[in-house]
Amino acid sequence: MRCPLLLLLVLWGAQSRAPPKPNFVLIMADDLGIGDPGCYGNETLRTPNIDRLAKEGVKLTQHLAASPLCTPSRAAFMTGRYPVRSGMASQTRIGVFLFSASSGGLPSTEVTFARLLKDQGYATALIGKWHLGTHCHNTSDFCHHPSSHGFDYFHGLPVTNLRDCKPGAGSVFAQAIRLLVLAPLQVLALALATLGALRWLRLLLVPGPVFVVLLLLAAALLGLLLCFLQSFRPLNCFLMRDRAVSQQPLSYDNLTQRLAADAARFVRRNAERPFLLVFSSIQVHTALYASKDFAGKSKHGAYGDAAEEMDWGVGT
Repeated sequence: MRCPLLLLLVLWGAQSRAPPKPNFVLIMADDLGIGDPGCYGNETLRTPNIDRLAKEGVKLTQHLAASPLCTPSRAAFMTGRYPVRSGMASQTRIGVFLFSASSGGLPSTEVTFARLLKDQGYATALIGKWHLGTHCHNTSDFCHHPSSHGFDYFHGLPVTNLRDCKPGAGSVFAQAIRLLVLAPLQVLALALATLGALRWLRLLLVPGPVFVVLLLLAAALLGLLLCFLQSFRPLNCFLMRDRAVSQQPLSYDNLTQRLAADAARFVRRNAERPFLLVFSSIQVHTALYASKDFAGKSKHGAYGDAAEEMDWGVGT
């Protein structure tokens, strides 16, 4: 009877020990094309770390996304639901959050995979880009913040990497500026020129205050534009660590290195427990940037530099 008894004890011990929980590291690269990594056929962009993941794992060849835009596609990724069901789809051409003070965001009633894993005892972190809202009613409620959606730790951009955040990279508001500022200025200039000519030719008696009013309107439009351009970067371009601002305005100097190093520290801190790490790369979304170790090193200009640095971050 000793052997059967010993066998029963071994089986009971095996059943009493819970199987180890797997760790999850999810890497999302913003705006990276399917034909850019080497594992999908590119021979001129160097992506050895992504290629290694594909070689040692599984490479998918059919891809569907819930939306081509940042905010709705991220909402679908986090929840597994179409973004329209969480109110994260838009009927406008914009479709994403452009201001840190936006009151919209992923509803607190939505269940993310981070929340599910946190309930199972996982340490959870999101490092990089969030772009699913921050506040509802005031600057202290953080109702849409990653910490309200199952992430224990957050370090990155609460909105997105906008061209306006990098001096000299242009503006995502160019079309709006043309429509709301430049077009009215052209109308005012035409009105001033026409009224001035009519008055000079003595064809129409135009009172002097009319010219003053038109000039004041033009000055007001220019003043509003300058205030917007001067205030946008310090107010909307910043990094957060958890619920505190860690850098404002945002600096692109070694940004990928800083975030990748923080991701590696999170993994080391939680080596003895199951963890979820979402590394949401800020590259290769515009504004394009690369550190001095990668700038000018690729065969595809600023975009290639950013893509190769992003791949370096994957290998960290």
